[in-house]
Amino acid sequence: MSGFWAGRRRVRAGVVGVVVGCALGLGGCASAGTDAKAAVSAAAAPVVPMVIGKGQAEDVYNRWVAERKSSLDRRDGAGLASVETGPLLAESLAAIEVAKARGVGARNSAFGRAEFFVPAERDQQGYPRSFVALSRVAGTEGNAVREGALHYFTQEAPGGDWKAAAVSWVNDRPPLVRAKNETSWGTTYFELRKKEIAAVNRDAAGAAVLSPAAGADREVCGRYAEYMSFTAPEGEPESEHFLPGPLTGGMVGAYNVADEDLKLVTKRYAFEPTGGELPVLRLADGKSLVTCTFVRTDRWAGKKAAFRYGNGEHGDAAALLGGTDKWWVDSTVRLSVTATFEVPAEGPADVVGCNCLKPTVLSALGTPK
Repeated sequence: MSGFWAGRRRVRAGVVGVVVGCALGLGGCASAGTDAKAAVSAAAAPVVPMVIGKGQAEDVYNRWVAERKSSLDRRDGAGLASVETGPLLAESLAAIEVAKARGVGARNSAFGRAEFFVPAERDQQGYPRSFVALSRVAGTEGNAVREGALHYFTQEAPGGDWKAAAVSWVNDRPPLVRAKNETSWGTTYFELRKKEIAAVNRDAAGAAVLSPAAGADREVCGRYAEYMSFTAPEGEPESEHFLPGPLTGGMVGAYNVADEDLKLVTKRYAFEPTGGELPVLRLADGKSLVTCTFVRTDRWAGKKAAFRYGNGEHGDAAALLGGTDKWWVDSTVRLSVTATFEVPAEGPADVVGCNCLKPTVLSALGTPK
């Protein structure tokens, strides 16, 4: 089946990242004078208890990076539950099973040093508690790349382990014109909005500022699930809840796929929000940064004949179903999707990053011919 191929080529146009000329994360470039002022301000900043100390947050992050890399490299998820939870753990374990079925290495990204966005205790008085880390691909931290990985860590109870709950990607630096043959660092699996997000707000003590309307902001998760759930080609690209663009209407177009596919197979896509609530960061432009995790369920059914999965973009599902030579009357494939949104106080939201075209396959079942 050709699947999303035609739609993917349309969506990917205009969302490739480019390099920038400063090496600061989510904060833009600063002069020496600005640095000096910042140092004075830091010295005079009030002491505010954070949900986790910077050093401890760094230890949590580094331990997760090391264990994740080791587990995925070995294709052995026995140790992952000590550092991951929720949808991210399910995704990692599934990636290992897919890798084994295909006889390849598990999909992974090598993460480098991180910048930390830690809320004050007064803003997270109960549990679970959380913080966010922003990193680049390992080895590119000094190259001022645009693409940044957002890592969400949570602690479920006092004294409990901090674990990674989700990973998403955004462009957080402005673009620079560069040579056509220059490498774009970042992620193979996420589509990113070309326009960068604004910096994350911090208070006078350096604590990350959370949205005071986090509950309302997170409603974007349910709206997006409804928007992206349809039987192709009946998906509606336009929505009052989302700005038009390659990661909204363009993504619906990709799911609607080509007519020749739909003459043979009925394709139904259903998104369902999953996982715990993640912290909602307030950006400098007043918007909120919301990351949502979903389980996408694809239900395909042959109309007049059986179908099979190819070894290309649907190769992971084919591997879990037993190979590309298998023919199916119908199939149900579950996938892990993560999307990050820019949510204004009023008006439509925008998708700034999503792995909607290349999600991790969680499971695959089918009725054989």
